[in-house]
Amino acid sequence: MYLIGEVEMKGIKGLASLMVVFGLMVCAPKANAEKLPTNDLQPQFTQSTTDNDNLKAYIDEGFTLLEKDDYRGAIQAFNKAIRIAPNNPYAYLGRGFAYFSLKQYQEAKSDFDQTISLNSNIGYAYLFRGMSNYALGSKQQAISDLQTAANIFQKAGETELAQKSLDALERIRNA
Repeated sequence: MYLIGEVEMKGIKGLASLMVVFGLMVCAPKANAEKLPTNDLQPQFTQSTTDNDNLKAYIDEGFTLLEKDDYRGAIQAFNKAIRIAPNNPYAYLGRGFAYFSLKQYQEAKSDFDQTISLNSNIGYAYLFRGMSNYALGSKQQAISDLQTAANIFQKAGETELAQKSLDALERIRNA
């Protein structure tokens, strides 16, 4: 496994903390508004209002716990959301943030992979998958993910986030 130097890790962790705050401001509202796809294989199944209320409550709880640095509690809340709606990308994204914050990079990467497979337009998923890849020793994959994050943020008009992604990319490229 490739080990990140203490100085490099502090820089990435600082960026990660900043990005989580931005992510919480952007992702939590979108997660609440996310429409769940219907399951074509089981057309008789419809989510009840109670399930949708619980989903919203668990996602809100998860993001609130992330803000309070209660990462294990956040993982539990997002797990409950995933049980209700396994196709909600924001539940995986939030759980991935929590795993990343706990330095459980392989678990974080898996959740970011799932987020991207469900919605390939979430820049934060690429950003944090890139940082997870770097922590796991996959420098080229990290660079690719960070470039994709920058492109998504730029396309969405989030120029500051695009620049932060490019800055992280350059730090990794020069490491």
